[in-house]
Amino acid sequence: ERLNYVVGGEVQTLHHLDRRMYLLGYMPKDNRLFLVDKEFNVVSYEVLLSVLEYKTCVVRRDMATAASILPAIPPEHRNKIARFLEAQGMKEEALAMASDADYKFELAVQLGKLDHAYKIVLEAPSATKWKQLGDLVVAHADFDLAIECLSRARDHPALLLLYSCQGNREGMKQLAEEAAADGKTNVAFVCRLGLGGAAPPP
Repeated sequence: ERLNYVVGGEVQTLHHLDRRMYLLGYMPKDNRLFLVDKEFNVVSYEVLLSVLEYKTCVVRRDMATAASILPAIPPEHRNKIARFLEAQGMKEEALAMASDADYKFELAVQLGKLDHAYKIVLEAPSATKWKQLGDLVVAHADFDLAIECLSRARDHPALLLLYSCQGNREGMKQLAEEAAADGKTNVAFVCRLGLGGAAPPP
């Protein structure tokens, strides 16, 4: 059993119910929807009228009215609103709305806003995100940024490939030291071999 509502012909799930329940009514003042089961147990769920009104305006593409309603929506509901906007094909607006760093990064990547993604991962560092961003900026030929991202991700194999393609001997020297310090002896060996000697420096 589910408690659903419909906005613009689309069904949205509010809550999953563990038994069949019946609608009693809604109190806008308290933003509470009241249900009762066959044994007359009454339960209530929070249903923000401002969220419903906002979504209705978005579906109607009345963005001016939606913007006027937005201040009434508590911040903790913004990520859910962002996902709703994304489902409506409005990823730019979803990115501006979202507050969760992982979700914002995902949206920025989808939109190709790599500078924005870079700022997000700076604020909420993650080796996985640095690697993902590094791979993406390589595809856009932004090699300086790629080196920074892959270095932050400690992705030694990717850096080895990049430095080798560039013929970047200084980068190879630094990578050999970092890889050796991190226990990546195979990468350190290949770096030194490429520099003309497999033995570590004295």
